[in-house]
Amino acid sequence: MISINDLSHQYGSETVLEGLNLQVEKGEIVCLLGASGSGKSTLLRIVAGLMPLQHGTVRIGDLPLITPRYELPPEKRRCGLVFQDHVLFPHMTVSENVAFGLYSKPADESRRLSEVRLREVGMDQHVDRYPHELSGGEQQRVALARALAPEPTVMLLDEPFANVDPTLRRRLREDTRHALKSSGIPSIIVTHDATEAMELGDRIAVLYDREIVQNAKPEDVWRHPANQFIAELMSETNAIAGIGLDDGIETRFGRIEKTGAAIEVNAPYVVIARPESISVHATTKGSVRVADVRFLGDKYVVTLETEGEFLRTTCVTTPDYSRGTAVSVDFNPANVIVYPEIDNESH
Repeated sequence: MISINDLSHQYGSETVLEGLNLQVEKGEIVCLLGASGSGKSTLLRIVAGLMPLQHGTVRIGDLPLITPRYELPPEKRRCGLVFQDHVLFPHMTVSENVAFGLYSKPADESRRLSEVRLREVGMDQHVDRYPHELSGGEQQRVALARALAPEPTVMLLDEPFANVDPTLRRRLREDTRHALKSSGIPSIIVTHDATEAMELGDRIAVLYDREIVQNAKPEDVWRHPANQFIAELMSETNAIAGIGLDDGIETRFGRIEKTGAAIEVNAPYVVIARPESISVHATTKGSVRVADVRFLGDKYVVTLETEGEFLRTTCVTTPDYSRGTAVSVDFNPANVIVYPEIDNESH
């Protein structure tokens, strides 16, 4: 198990991590999700020994990696590292790159481990190629195999697919998750992509305002985001103003009945409505109008407007309304999330 306790870090007078706690069990993949500049990579580099620890402790099982009085040298931490840049040795073949960290093992054992890791990432047919003969996605697979080959105690991946063609990204995610789960090595993956976090992680730890504000299974983070920032980070959302009623919330687009949240009458709220929670119907009255309709292949995106406020929804069939049409809006309360207006910030 990786155990990070009360970890804090500053750059000059700016605190980027404060009292952070995170545990990763054996065989578990935790995705550290957050906006750019939130301190995700800083945390990973501290664990790997690429940056000094300022406050807190990091342990693997009972072995302390870093404490205020003790710091295990980076080369002895047995951390497998994969970064955005593949950093393969250009003068070495694929097989030689993967075997690089196995110098202490007999040649036969080194060859066997290299073959196993390359097979896991689908690169066993390219062992004699050089990095410049590979695509970016193939190079990243080799980098993953090289990190796994020495059987590290922990795997740390920092935005590993950021420089990969989008069309290859999903396949790489699937192959990476398979390789990590097969290895049984506890892993932390840094990402700012919520879809990537849900596809890769057994748990998602959301880093916001210097600390981890939610740490749960992907479905729990999706269905029950701890704050508005997380709700907007996890998926496309609409944030609209609302006023509390006895039986729901009133918005400029219509009433939302029985949201399941404890609502204070006449109090201001922010309503987070995902596009799939909204249905639209043409009408002959009302102030809500269709501002735009766009076709995106598998769906139509419809933008609604009233009194300077906008709402986006989707539909899979051709809508029976067009720009300028007056419409009524229905909300599915089960897919609506409500926060007090104090949490309403622009992210």
